[in-house]
Amino acid sequence: MTAKRTRSSGNRKTPRKPLPGSVGEMLDEAGFQPLGRTINVSERGADRVPSPPKWVSPVAEFLWSALPDPETGQWDHLFISAFEAACGALVALGEAVKAVDGGIERSAHPTLPATLPRWDDVATVVVSLAAQVNLLEYRHFVGARARPSQTGLRPANIRAAHGCGPAYLSPEAFGVFESLGLILGARWTEQAETILWRDSPDEWGIDFTADRRFTRARDIALVRVPEDIAERLKVTGVITEESIVDWLEAAAKYAPTTKTRDDALKSLRFWSRWNLDQLFLRRWRLHDGWLSAQEAERTLLIEHDALSITMVSAFVAQYLPHAPFLFE
Repeated sequence: MTAKRTRSSGNRKTPRKPLPGSVGEMLDEAGFQPLGRTINVSERGADRVPSPPKWVSPVAEFLWSALPDPETGQWDHLFISAFEAACGALVALGEAVKAVDGGIERSAHPTLPATLPRWDDVATVVVSLAAQVNLLEYRHFVGARARPSQTGLRPANIRAAHGCGPAYLSPEAFGVFESLGLILGARWTEQAETILWRDSPDEWGIDFTADRRFTRARDIALVRVPEDIAERLKVTGVITEESIVDWLEAAAKYAPTTKTRDDALKSLRFWSRWNLDQLFLRRWRLHDGWLSAQEAERTLLIEHDALSITMVSAFVAQYLPHAPFLFE
């Protein structure tokens, strides 16, 4: 008979002594005891960098292609608001840097920033730039004040929907508009409506000031004014005698002709309203109301934002009724 083999301590593998100076020796000296099981490292719990929105690449490509062709590798905005906003968007997307003498230059190392500009601002920039360079052409919409001649115009290929009128969109712009969710199936989407308010095409003649979303946003802005905004509004609504005297003294030194008190008031009121517009362009948005200073860092400056500028007048008429020069 063959004896049954039994296990003995002699058959067990004896752990090898760690080499001097190795990590194993350091663990032994620290009293480390193995758990006796394998630990699997999984990527499931690891921190992952979120993927950028799908619109980032199409937007950057569109903005570069739609801006005027550069002669020296530098893009100049020519002080046209749609071009200025497009340049600002490219800088905010890490695609460009501001040039020393104006405009922008391509970044040597394009890097998407950790904090992206607001989607609604990016979409507005794309719409206004497309309209500026005739890639987007609005067509007459029922209810518009005037009906321009349609003779010689390219037929609309974007159908009216969600309060937006018909339009012609060049084929090369379809991709970026779709990536931003502005069109779907050759129709404007619901979220496109308030974006298009900001461009406010005359061909559509839309009066959004009577829309419930606009009036509600105005009412919320009136009752939720942050302290820092309230201080700026207080200063903007008052033209002091000291300011008038200072203006006249400066004019006496530098103006080619003699200036009057009325000239001073006209100028100071103009700049008060301009400062107010800038405040809203940076610190207010229809769907979010007043933005904190930190939130405002994600905004893009769009000088001819019809929605923000119209809200200024509607807001100030109630908040600063003693300063009619700001809203009349």
